[in-house]
Amino acid sequence: MSNYILDFSEITKNDIDIAGGKGANLGEMTGAGIPVPPGFVVTAGAYDRFLEENNIEPDKYERADSLRTAIRNGKIPDEIAAEICARCSSMGERVAVRSSATAEDLDDASFAGQQETYLNVRGEEAILRRVRDCYASLWGDRAISYRKNAGYDRQKVRLAVVVQEMVESESSGVMFTSDPAGDPQNIHINASYGLGEAVVSGIVSPDEYIVDREGQIICTHIGSKEVQIVYVSAASEKNTGEMVTPDGEKEAQLSAEGRAEPKETIQIPVPEEMKKRRVLGDALVRKLSEEGLRIEAHYGHPMDIEWAIRNAEIFILQARSITTLNRGAQAFTEKDFEGLPKVKPAQGAMREMVLFNLEKNPTPYYPLDHDFGGLVGGQKEILFEKVGLRITDGMYPIDDDGISRQSSNKMRPTRKIVALPGYFRQMKDIDGNILHADESLKECRRLFEEEQKVNADTVPEIGRSLGRMRELISKTAFDRFQYALFPNALESMGVTKVLRRLDKDLNSYDVLEGLDYVTAVINREMADMARLIEETPGAADFAARNGYYEICREYPGIGEKLEKFMKRFGAKSDFNCYCFIAKSWREDPDRLINTLRPMITGGWKQVPTREESTEKFKSLMKRVSENTSRAGYEKFKRKVKALRHYHVVREDSQYLWESEFAYCRKLLRRLSEQIAVPYEDLLLFFFKELAEVTENGMTPEYRALLEKRRSKRPLAEAYWNKCMEDALRTADGTITGICGCAGQCKGKVTIVKGPSEFKKLQKGDILVCTYTDPEWTPLFCLAAGVVVDTGGSLSHAAIVAREYNIPAVLATGDATKKLKDGDMVLVDGGNGTVTKL
Repeated sequence: MSNYILDFSEITKNDIDIAGGKGANLGEMTGAGIPVPPGFVVTAGAYDRFLEENNIEPDKYERADSLRTAIRNGKIPDEIAAEICARCSSMGERVAVRSSATAEDLDDASFAGQQETYLNVRGEEAILRRVRDCYASLWGDRAISYRKNAGYDRQKVRLAVVVQEMVESESSGVMFTSDPAGDPQNIHINASYGLGEAVVSGIVSPDEYIVDREGQIICTHIGSKEVQIVYVSAASEKNTGEMVTPDGEKEAQLSAEGRAEPKETIQIPVPEEMKKRRVLGDALVRKLSEEGLRIEAHYGHPMDIEWAIRNAEIFILQARSITTLNRGAQAFTEKDFEGLPKVKPAQGAMREMVLFNLEKNPTPYYPLDHDFGGLVGGQKEILFEKVGLRITDGMYPIDDDGISRQSSNKMRPTRKIVALPGYFRQMKDIDGNILHADESLKECRRLFEEEQKVNADTVPEIGRSLGRMRELISKTAFDRFQYALFPNALESMGVTKVLRRLDKDLNSYDVLEGLDYVTAVINREMADMARLIEETPGAADFAARNGYYEICREYPGIGEKLEKFMKRFGAKSDFNCYCFIAKSWREDPDRLINTLRPMITGGWKQVPTREESTEKFKSLMKRVSENTSRAGYEKFKRKVKALRHYHVVREDSQYLWESEFAYCRKLLRRLSEQIAVPYEDLLLFFFKELAEVTENGMTPEYRALLEKRRSKRPLAEAYWNKCMEDALRTADGTITGICGCAGQCKGKVTIVKGPSEFKKLQKGDILVCTYTDPEWTPLFCLAAGVVVDTGGSLSHAAIVAREYNIPAVLATGDATKKLKDGDMVLVDGGNGTVTKL
């Protein structure tokens, strides 16, 4: 029976594939002597046996609700059911039944909240029913949609179930052993009355205690603690048909036969006198913090811990790694930066170069991102080196502590400079470049498809797969520079020269209209989706308040179009020059909805159709032909054809490496689970170090190295920001930059920090932001003008502003700090100035 039921004491953190993430963690803590309420795991093997015994094959069900009904109506095999009931009989009257996702092709953290938890379950029949309900929740609409968009194989999806003795807690809450909103050396505790779901789900304002590592309370904030979640007694449950889910919502619970089932927990008001006093006294705060530090010491890194207290006894309900620490919150002085290179204010072309680089790299690299994401831009350095031009301090300098800085971009010639004329000849070989660029792109796509078929499941295999992916990313980027970007730069000068004889505001990007490169196709398809949403009754209002999965469920027609789009373009990410801190639309589908929202209320009308864009291109070419000699026009046409092809390669290769990056993240999440090291901590390794870890394990040396770099990360972020401020500081405080698109406009400033704030922008506003990338394109439909801290005349913001013909001032350095929401400004794109009115 051990294949199907395992006690916590029989499980360790290495058993995720058997017990799921929750089960493995509870077993690990039990073995370490941490006070975890007793329990057991119905293993993933039992789920497989359940499906087999009931002849349920998920792939054969066209409708998810039919599959869920079949699972709820299924019968747990007699010997497994008997073992579950026998183990429950020794655990007390009440148990919790929790879903526990396995790690096979699944990142358990990404599925948080998508499978069910049931509290205060009593009686053998109810427990077995809740096990089936957990199985059914694996096939909930949201979970299925997520897996489909993420490209997971349905046949590999499995579920374990945790059955655990309930703690009828007097108080409960969450503890972070490193304060995410302040000094990382402090402990942050949230506490409220009753069961912990009130705090976890955010339905109460809990007490907050900040504690140092000696257990002394630094500060206390008494929350309002409006309600508490408590058990429902047998006497009071009468056909209410509701339960409180982990996210705080109430939903009807129906049995397999459609009967309403009783409440298991309810919310009740907290008495006024209890609201006003502290939930925890000093002694319990100290005892709780000591327990938290003991758990942190066992895992070797900061932890997010759910706890409960009954009769002054502490119980640990769950513990997981913290992956969202605000590591830049610590204050630094000039003394902290001693020994690090000083940065002088950048002037002229150097300033523009710094700001252009900042658009691509707005935050300092982690070491692993440096060795993958930085590898893309680093191919320029390799190419320069081949033709005898060495960047003196490298493209992306970073030291052993993981502290990086902007490159000076200074070059010096080497003996290989004799190769430069030959490379100029190659750059002028249009037919040869197009042939090599196309062949390389085709080969990189083939290699990527093959790598995804490799069964990289063990730790060493994951490391080797990441190594091969790194080589593939290098090839994708190097050939892009050699056969597309650098030749494009050379030809664009001649095209721009011809165009500016007609109009000083034209440049080579004006000949890219009517193309089907990735970003253009994405924008057109998003415009079509936005139009569909706006024209579907009720859908626009619904989309303004709900996320991707809710929209797909409520409006199946829209959902079908969204899922088709996601399948084709889901790898598009926010930070496309960062491998591991980036997130694609497929990984966070609600970001796609954030991007769509500005287009829904009419913004889609501003996106040119392919036909309109093509006509614009033809009109420009006709204008050139009428003002140029026949021979000159033929030469111009050849250069334009080259530029258009190079641009398609540029965009397609970027989307390819974004897809490659997304696969690297999947591998790294799998590695994080298997070696029980937080994903974010793995980013602190350089790749050579990570490769050694995958071959030889996490030695004490590497744990010490992680600790050192983790402690240095706040300094790395503060130093990066200081370097940027020092380089971009202006003497008089004026807002000046460079021309992105000529013209003038007046309007109200709206500062947008990221996709979650896209909804702030209203039609006619001046968009002010730190940087833009293709995800920001829909905002240009609404903005009257654009002001950007970073970028350059050939950056994303400049290209898109020209496409929509709105004034843009780029490379201002600090407009987001000098302006605030609601300021009225005059944007003069031609002069590169922004004036407050």
